[in-house]
Amino acid sequence: MKRAMVRVLTLAMAAVLGACGGDAQGGDWLATDDGDFVLEYLEPENADHQPVYEALVESEFYDGVVATLNEQFALPQDIAIAFQDCGEVNAFYSPDDVAIAMCYELIAYYADMFYDEDEADYTQTVINAAYFTFFHELGHALVDQLELPIVSREEDAVDAFAAVLLLWQGEEEAAIAGIDQFSLDAEEEAELEELPYWDEHSLSEQRFYNMVCLVYGSDPDWYAEWVSEDFLPESRAEGCEAEFAQADESWSALLTPYLK
Repeated sequence: MKRAMVRVLTLAMAAVLGACGGDAQGGDWLATDDGDFVLEYLEPENADHQPVYEALVESEFYDGVVATLNEQFALPQDIAIAFQDCGEVNAFYSPDDVAIAMCYELIAYYADMFYDEDEADYTQTVINAAYFTFFHELGHALVDQLELPIVSREEDAVDAFAAVLLLWQGEEEAAIAGIDQFSLDAEEEAELEELPYWDEHSLSEQRFYNMVCLVYGSDPDWYAEWVSEDFLPESRAEGCEAEFAQADESWSALLTPYLK
């Protein structure tokens, strides 16, 4: 039904063939593995973030994610990943520090927006609130550290990276959580007197439709009910399978040389 496992196996086979003398990036070239993703959870100074901190630490979910990433990727040096207080609703990758900051403020914000006390487990809500953003910032880190050639706007490229990587791993719900976040952000942007056209990110409503298109395009039959004027207009849906295929093939080509 889904293509995630097929893609993971394809990538793994590509890595094996590359190690056996394939011509990835021009010849018998193998990425050196001199680093790891290094994860830490910093104790929050803001007591309001304690439930988020405890949910992350006790679940050990991201410990597993990072362990899997370290099994998959060869890195030129360590990349730090810190869940931490930032003083603002944000998440970011710092090239100078070679570090990803996952801010408790952002995770708490989305978790509070989406948590339904009667229906949802809070820990799972926290995990989902951070998951898409985590892969978005991971995309920035890999573009920087692996010197990946990105010809479009990097913010749009790593949105696609996050969607594709999550779909490869069968984490459709996390990709859909990203759609929900963009929808929420778009509602807030609609109330602004002046939209941030100057921002390095596309407008949230544009990011929403791009994400919807990628997820739909990964399996149009499964997501057929998404096609409607209120969610994914048919005029956009017609090209989504090709959009996903392009993102899928592009990121596969970029990342395969760095897979162990």
